[in-house]
Amino acid sequence: MALNISKVCSADSFLLTFTPVEGSIRDPFYILLDPVLEEPATNNLLHHPHTKQHIPSISHIPTPHLVIISKGRITPPLEAALRHIALTATKTIILADPATAKTLRTWKNFDFSIVGALSPWLDPRLVGEDRVARVPVPPCYMGGDRGEVTVSLIPQRGFMKGARAAIGITYRPSPSRPSPFRRCVTMPVTTTTHGSTIVSTAPQPQLLPSLPVPSIGDLTARLVPPTPPLTPKLPPLPPKDTDTGLPLPRFPGKTLSVIFSPRGTSYNSIKPYATSHLVSEAALPLTALIHSFDTEPMPLWALGRNNSYFPIGQETALALGAKAWVATCGSDDKATVKSKRPRTRTYLWHEVQEMLDRAEARERRASSSRYAPRGTQILDLYQGEEVTLTSDGVCELDPLSQHQRAGPDALGLFHSVSAF
Repeated sequence: MALNISKVCSADSFLLTFTPVEGSIRDPFYILLDPVLEEPATNNLLHHPHTKQHIPSISHIPTPHLVIISKGRITPPLEAALRHIALTATKTIILADPATAKTLRTWKNFDFSIVGALSPWLDPRLVGEDRVARVPVPPCYMGGDRGEVTVSLIPQRGFMKGARAAIGITYRPSPSRPSPFRRCVTMPVTTTTHGSTIVSTAPQPQLLPSLPVPSIGDLTARLVPPTPPLTPKLPPLPPKDTDTGLPLPRFPGKTLSVIFSPRGTSYNSIKPYATSHLVSEAALPLTALIHSFDTEPMPLWALGRNNSYFPIGQETALALGAKAWVATCGSDDKATVKSKRPRTRTYLWHEVQEMLDRAEARERRASSSRYAPRGTQILDLYQGEEVTLTSDGVCELDPLSQHQRAGPDALGLFHSVSAF
């Protein structure tokens, strides 16, 4: 599977398109992040004349399956976009935090049945409850197993509600071939309406009769007819490399993962989610980190600390092995922290790339390993630009987005340097 990330407008609005790489009959799955209804910016074309407008506005994109709102408050451009989507879309689900979802349901002339609330994610190992929204992906063939999209709202303590929340997304494609093993694929879509929970599930046809759940060592075993009791054991099976007819029973395709945090979220808040949910979904390393280049907001008396010199997302990108880091516009100091007069610094893309390269080099020297994993690629997309990613990294970048960009030289003057 491949993930295409397109910047829809000048704000932090992105369109995620999950498509098969080649030779598959799957339909694309579209997820729209923080939609904003605006016309193409004329000044954007003046400053960046080489940028091709693939997506001039939200009205020119395909109908999204999911619309995810990360903001803690509703702005007029966001409201206009949501009303436009509700009027034109028939299969779209809007997911937002509980307060925003409650506000959407109070709007007049708005279909509140498509709105779902995202409960703040908590570690299920501690609370014993799974607070992940699960959306099924249609199967590739009649009677086939479904894929799954999971969406999680990851809050950060010490900030206003929704001010610095991150959105965790995983996409597991539906298998292109039937599996010989039976598994439970019931993935309900849970929405909360006026205090009540509605769970809708569709009956799943079974390709084979009920079989016991195989263990890790039995995943390559062939299916044989049931034998009566006290029957001698079957002869050993051939090695794994000689049996190429059976697909993987549990994860038929690589799971793609995205963390979207337009205003920045510390790794301490993301770590429990990554070590539990992303590990259970086999979604590591991280496919894409859509995050700001800002440092963590701090009061004046704390600006001398070492952790204030680095972008917030650097630790997340290194710890989760992100294949790409796509820049966002950054934080809003009016609603970031409770302290007075917070200060942040926004780095340029080449500065972040240099810091990540140095940090990765230090990790390789400390581990004394000959294996050098592919580093994180820093991307700063303009409006209308797009990039295609796979589980191996960036596989296709818009040629027009590789144009010469301005970067400072040793004297602090700006000149043209290559983005890669």
